[in-house]
Parts: sequence; C-alpha cells; structure tokens
Amino acid sequence: MMSDNINLVQELLRHYGRKRASPRCLMKVDFKKAFDSVQWHFLRQLLHVFGFPDRFVHLIMKCVETTSFSVAVNGTLYGFFPGKCGVRQGDPLSPYLFILCMEYFSRMLKLASRNSDFCFHPKCNVHDICHLAFADDVLLLSRGDRHSVSTIFQQLIIFGQTSGLTINAAKSSIYFGGVRDSLKQLILHDTGFREGSFPFKYLGVPLSPHRLLASQYSPLLQKLELAVQSWMGKHLTYAGRLELVRTVLYGMVQFWLSIFPMPSNVVHQIICICRNFLWSGNHTNSNSALVAWKQLCLPKKEGGLGLFDLKARNKSFLAKQLWNIHLKTDSIWIKWVHHFYLRQNIIWAVTAHHSSSPLWKSIIMLKDQLLEDCGCQEEAVALLQQWNRGDDSFSVQAYNYFRLSGPQVSWARVVWEKWSMPRHNFILWLAVLGKLRTKDRLRFLQLDTSCVLCGQIEESHSHLFFTCSWSASLWLQIKLWLRINRRMMTLTSAIRGLHTGGNNLEARMRRVSLGLTVYLIWEERNKRTFEGKSSAVGILFRKFQIMFYTVFHFYEKDHHILNVG
Repeated sequence: MMSDNINLVQELLRHYGRKRASPRCLMKVDFKKAFDSVQWHFLRQLLHVFGFPDRFVHLIMKCVETTSFSVAVNGTLYGFFPGKCGVRQGDPLSPYLFILCMEYFSRMLKLASRNSDFCFHPKCNVHDICHLAFADDVLLLSRGDRHSVSTIFQQLIIFGQTSGLTINAAKSSIYFGGVRDSLKQLILHDTGFREGSFPFKYLGVPLSPHRLLASQYSPLLQKLELAVQSWMGKHLTYAGRLELVRTVLYGMVQFWLSIFPMPSNVVHQIICICRNFLWSGNHTNSNSALVAWKQLCLPKKEGGLGLFDLKARNKSFLAKQLWNIHLKTDSIWIKWVHHFYLRQNIIWAVTAHHSSSPLWKSIIMLKDQLLEDCGCQEEAVALLQQWNRGDDSFSVQAYNYFRLSGPQVSWARVVWEKWSMPRHNFILWLAVLGKLRTKDRLRFLQLDTSCVLCGQIEESHSHLFFTCSWSASLWLQIKLWLRINRRMMTLTSAIRGLHTGGNNLEARMRRVSLGLTVYLIWEERNKRTFEGKSSAVGILFRKFQIMFYTVFHFYEKDHHILNVG
C-alpha cells in the first residue's frame, strides 16, 4: 500500500526538526530514466535466479527484446530501429519486471544493513528498515554518520553497474536530522547529492517533520484549479460539470483524503472550487450556487446528487486504519504502530500524547468517537466488523455511518430514471426542488415577472411547467402521443402518477418523457428570455419526438419498443 510507506515516513520524520535529535538521515533517490535503463542481460539472469522456468524466461525475454521504435515528428512516424535496453512504460508486463529488479536491490540493501559499519535510522532497527520503495520511488534510511551512509550508498553504485539503473544525482536529495554541518558537507561530497528541504514530495504528496500547514496543500488546490481552467469555455451542461467533479476533481482529492487528516479550511477550499465550477463553470464565482453543498452530498434517494461529503470520506479512511490496527494487519506500518505507540496495549485503551503525529491523534479521536457512540469497546468492534463483512467495501460502509443523512424522497426514481439523458435529469431535479431561477425569485431586481411563454401570469415553477397555456398545449400533444390519461397539473402530481409504474418499457417511456418535457420547456423559456428566439408548440413537439426516439434507440435491441403513433 502506498499509504503504508507514506504513513511510516511521516512518523520517521517527526524528530527531524528538533535540535537535540540523535543523528539520522534520509536519502531520496532518483534513477535516470528508470524503466528505459534496465539492462536485458541483467533481467534475464534475474528471472533465472528467482527460479522461473527456462521456457517462461525465454518467452518473457522475447517480449522484451523484440521491441522497435520510430520517432514521431509533427504527428508523422519516421525511422525504424530496434531497442537495446529497458522495459516499455505502459506495457502491462513492464511493472512486474521492474518490481523484480527492485526486489533484487531490496535484498542487496538488507544484506548491507547487516554490516558492522552500518547503523539503522532511529526507530528502524526493530523491524530492520533500511529503505522504503514503491516502484522507482526509493527512500534510503540510516543513522546520520559517514560509515552508515557510505555503506548503503555503495549498494546504489553496485546496483547501477549491475542493472543499468544509475543514480540521477542532480535530482536526488539527502535530508538530515541532528547532524553537524561539518559532517553534512562530507556526506554530501561523498554522495554527490544535494541537501533537501522540507516539505518534500514523496509518492505525490508533501511530507514534513511538522504538521502540514494549509498553505502546503496548495499543490492539490492548484491542480484542481488548473483542471477547472482547462474546462472553461467548453459550454458544459450542469450534468457534464457534475460528472467532471465526481470523476476528475474528486479523484484528485480522494488520494489525499486516504493519507492525511484533512484540515477543515482545506476541505472548505476544495468544496469552494468544486461548487463554483459546478454552478458557474469556473473556480472563482461564489454567488451562483442554486442548491446548498450539503444537500448535493446526500444520496440521490435522499434528494441529493450523491457526491461525497469530504469530511465523512476522510473519517472513513481513518476508520479503516483503526480497523487494521485492531486486527494487527501484516504491514510494516501497522507493526511499527504496535511497537512504538501501543507497546503491548490494545488500540482501545490508549490515548494520544501531545507529541504524537497528527495522523495518530486523528485515529485516536476517531476511536474515542466510536466508543462514545457505541458505549463500549465490544460494541465498537462489532460495528467495525459489520462494516468489514458487508457486500460493499469497508470505506463505503464507514462513510455511510459518518455522513449526514436525510429523509428519503418519493421522487428519486422518476427524476433519476436511468434511461433519461443526464442533462434532462439534472434540470428536472432542480425543478422538483424549486431551485430554477424563475422570475418570481427575481422580484428584487424590479423586472417584468410575467411568463415569457404566455405573457399573462407571473412566471413560477408551478406556472411555467403545467398551468401556462403554452406549456399546457405542448403537454396535450405529448400526452395524446404517449396515451397518458392522467391529469398532471403540477410536478408533484405528475411524479406521483409516474412513480407507481414498474420498470416495464411503458413506465420508463413516461418517466423519460417528464424529464425531457421539463427540459424543453426550460430551454424554450431561456431562448426567449436571453436570445429573443421562439418556437411554435408544433416545432417543439417534433423536437420532443426526435429526442425521445434517440433515447430509446440505444435500447431497441434488448427491449420491444411500443408502437406509439
């Protein structure tokens, strides 16, 4: 797990900022073009050493050694030449081969750590930790003395000569704690590395001896803002923006949530970026939200959009850490926690010290919350075990426990009909909540509030979609075409009538028709208001038929389409 490495490094960095700390050092190693530098003869011998059958090794090396390349110039390929070394990035086999190379390096370091000249990094000798590696992200750990650093550095040189994975000294750094300046200079001269400063980035996140300040989360916030800027001007619908928030922006945030106890002000800034993009298409406009963010984070069956509540999601990941500690999961991070934090105690009986890491304090706070909610340790353990046994993942079950919940709504099945187009669903959702910007909500601007479709009555949700004479004439044609006999005078009555149907084709067609009609009426209203364009009822009805058949075209192979007109 990437999180295990990150959590352990965070703990080991705790004393680097202290003046009286015992000498220690951490080397962050960068290999020159790691995947492209692996020597083929080394890889072949390595596969044999690990005991793979000769036939298997032959087949693997055929895949590796038959590569060839061309150079793309302005989109056109030129030349054709064979490869001489390396494993191809992006090839499904390459990560496995590269990990075998790093396993060889790991065993070299383990042997070197038994040398009498080598001293372990403080708090690492119990578990024989002299390095942490995830693919080509390698950290070397030792006591801050010249002999220990030299011992482990020599393994880097030998590994580079053997495998082809040589060090990029210009991009490699050493971080010192409790080491004299004179000794630092000698070590830097021996290795050719530069002295690094905190925080530094490891596996995509910043790490520091101190609690990360809100300003140090700026790489994440800037990444979110750059993503939003790249989408500006693309005329995305609300539904399109929602999908980008759900998949892209939240995808960037989720990894950080799984690692750090996220500060509230950082969570607030993330929410602001996502909210502003959803409602206005940029990351700066903060006055355009139609629905409160808390409601958006409710599941669809409770009237929301099903976005994650970031604080609850953060707690769900911490709960997973708590459960792993309780189970004594076989990972280096959990073993380290049990030795240095628990010391033969159980997680439920310990408290956090003022000098403990922010992560450990957050885990203890969560443990205390569960004990308070459940009343005793046995009930808290039973709750965690229940989350672990569910059909969904542990984190999902834990998230549902920590999130705010609301009453279930009766209209979710109609509004979020799976066969409808997402943009139709979204506008219908806003209409049901009464959140569309109809003119009755803009009286403070002292504008003409009469309906732009009929020009007679004040425009409101209840008037616009059903009681307006223009909308009523459109509905009349649609109901005749779909053979709907029920009277529909409001959205509530229309949904009530459509909710009772099952999942047969006719019921789904009618649910699709509601979202499509509301969308077309709202679109027509906006064209008349902002563009001065108008369409007759007959033209809009024809547009309805075309879009209606487009929706069901994708399902005609699996379902029998009704003959409607």
